[in-house]
Amino acid sequence: MVEGEAVTKEYANHQGLHGIKFSLNEGRIIALAGGNGAGKSTLIRLLIEEEELDAGTIVWADGKSIRYMPDDINFPLAFTAQEIIQLLATMKQLPTSRCQEVLERVGLWQYRKQRVRQYSRGMRQRLNLAQSLLGDEQLLILDEPTNGLDLHWIAELKQILREEKKAGKTILFSTHLLSFAEELADDVLLLHDGNVLMTGELQSILQQEKVSHLEELFMRNVGFATHN
Repeated sequence: MVEGEAVTKEYANHQGLHGIKFSLNEGRIIALAGGNGAGKSTLIRLLIEEEELDAGTIVWADGKSIRYMPDDINFPLAFTAQEIIQLLATMKQLPTSRCQEVLERVGLWQYRKQRVRQYSRGMRQRLNLAQSLLGDEQLLILDEPTNGLDLHWIAELKQILREEKKAGKTILFSTHLLSFAEELADDVLLLHDGNVLMTGELQSILQQEKVSHLEELFMRNVGFATHN
């Protein structure tokens, strides 16, 4: 679906991406994993064209068709969830029924008339998830989607993303929670210090490296001190 070759985006602090190669395969759930400063958010910003490449290429097989869930959204606090989702649906020329569907799916329909200023952090994150589910674009990109979610809604998020895959969508999500990545992903793109540590089908990598868990693989390659 997407091929990246020699993808480079570097900042003054030397963070960013340093000539990486990657593939995002259609119909898969792909974990973009790694610690803080690994380059996960940089790659996402390049994919959604929030930033431009310094060097390299990113090629889309069938054109861009993206839905996006950022790590945080500053929703207008005076608006209700229903008003926000309705406005976004109108902009996307979607039916009103779709608003109810996504708000119900993230457990906010009964709170739809509350103003966002009354929402907890977890509720705002679920509203963020709801807006990303509105459309029908082929690729869903989520940047640290577990932020602010409790254990119940982390489990619900996993189910939602599996449903998206079943509907034929491709999902790319970034996370520093390697256990979450391992439980959900078909493929992994594991970054460290702006470089690709491992990439490919997750279970095949674990078998080839003779480890039981992704965290064990990460620790073996970068060490406990670096991970923290």
